Amino acid sequence: MSTAMPLTSLGETLDLSAEHFGWFASSAHLIDDPTALRTRLADEGYLYLPGYLDADLVTVARERLLGQLDELGMVDRAHPVSEGVAKQPWQGRSCHNLVQQNAPLQDLLYAGRMIDLYRRLFETPVRHFDFTWLRAIGPGHGTAPHVDSVYMNRGSQRLLTSWTPLMDITPDIGGLTMIPGSHRLDRLKKHYDGDVDTFCTNKPDRQPQDVHEWIGPLGDGKLSGHPARLQSKLGLPWRTAEHFRPGDVVVFSIFTVHGSLDNQSDRIRLSTDSRYQPADDPADERWIGENPIGHNQSVRKGLIC
Repeated sequence: MSTAMPLTSLGETLDLSAEHFGWFASSAHLIDDPTALRTRLADEGYLYLPGYLDADLVTVARERLLGQLDELGMVDRAHPVSEGVAKQPWQGRSCHNLVQQNAPLQDLLYAGRMIDLYRRLFETPVRHFDFTWLRAIGPGHGTAPHVDSVYMNRGSQRLLTSWTPLMDITPDIGGLTMIPGSHRLDRLKKHYDGDVDTFCTNKPDRQPQDVHEWIGPLGDGKLSGHPARLQSKLGLPWRTAEHFRPGDVVVFSIFTVHGSLDNQSDRIRLSTDSRYQPADDPADERWIGENPIGHNQSVRKGLIC
């Protein structure tokens, strides 16, 4: 498989041969068949649904977001704000709080077709995390490979994520990468099943993650600092989309390995991660409430290592 430029993740060039890399398979044709959607999600660990959401609503949410980022001084005003060119030198920052002041984005993620999708997948009323992960990623490295379970495993194990692009995202701008089938690897689950907010009560200088061969080298929940090597280590290929568009959504489980490509453009890559689960299941207390506490010292739990 060839692209216009080498694709990198964490600065490493990925092997784009068919054995190691490919494109997402669309599940859009299954949208009116919830049973088929659930089967594919169970088999592959993800659903790629191009054009499922209202593209006009995505546009409104993006324009509001770019205005917010411009107010923070993150947009290069030598270009129209609507182009979302990153101000240089780029200084990334946490922007998750901007979601609360962006009503169109709230509507996109937590009403209408998005909630309808999860009602069909779960066959029961749905609740979502109150915390929304907003990604405003400038030029530079993407996200390291990981699974979500090590960050949000204190509630429902049926938790699902929507990755929602808010703009046109081609591989040079970055975007979500995933290893389909990785959620079914028993050897991965065996060695990579901790919680980043735990500590060893019997060995104060040792982190629980140190007992896991996969997570130990980084110690922060990330699976690997070498996405290219992971292709061979897991024996499964990385996948992404040739072109994510406004209105697309990717659904995946908390056990599916994912990350992102590096942003080799001059633009700010905009996307969100939002989480959903059956309403009657317990919810991870770190990500719910009016002001979710997230990861901090107050939520750490001790265990015997």
